[in-house]
Amino acid sequence: MLGIFYRMVIRHAQVGGSVRLNRLVVLALLLACSSIVGVAQEQAPAQNANVSAPRTKTSDPSDAKIMTGTPEAEMLARREIKAAEKDYKENLERAREAAQLGAEMRDAFMNTKDFSRTEQKKLERLEKITRKLRNEAGGSDAELTVEDPPSLLEAALARLAELTDTLRKGVEKTPRQVISAAVIERANEVLEIIRVVRTITH
Repeated sequence: MLGIFYRMVIRHAQVGGSVRLNRLVVLALLLACSSIVGVAQEQAPAQNANVSAPRTKTSDPSDAKIMTGTPEAEMLARREIKAAEKDYKENLERAREAAQLGAEMRDAFMNTKDFSRTEQKKLERLEKITRKLRNEAGGSDAELTVEDPPSLLEAALARLAELTDTLRKGVEKTPRQVISAAVIERANEVLEIIRVVRTITH
């Protein structure tokens, strides 16, 4: 740009204008050049400023809220899951033990025709386990009348072994933390047959 104005000045001078006029023209051209250069310099930083630099992703305030306390929450959740899994396994073991006790009492009486002190202790253990199973299933104490209750000990023990095995299967099929009406009903039936066995043996 300065070269163009300079050539214009030289050309004007060669044409032969007056010295004073030539000086005025040169001064005006120089002022114009300085103004143009100044404007160009002002615009360049503005244009550079307008060039979008890579933007860094601003953090979402919700991210901070999520991160706050996350380790503690995860630790608490893990503990709760482990505790629930432990309770479920223990409940399964109780149900299997109940079925085993029912079968053992039935088989023992069939072989000896006697309901010994050992079998009576097993009956007490079975009652305790069954109440726990019922509570874990969401049930509570309730009176239940069994249809056609057995009057003979052998039949009562056979019925007890059948019910405890059905109870075991019900517990095994029931997911964790699920209230099962079927399990509660079977448990109440087992408790009622236990009462029948006690009545017969005393």
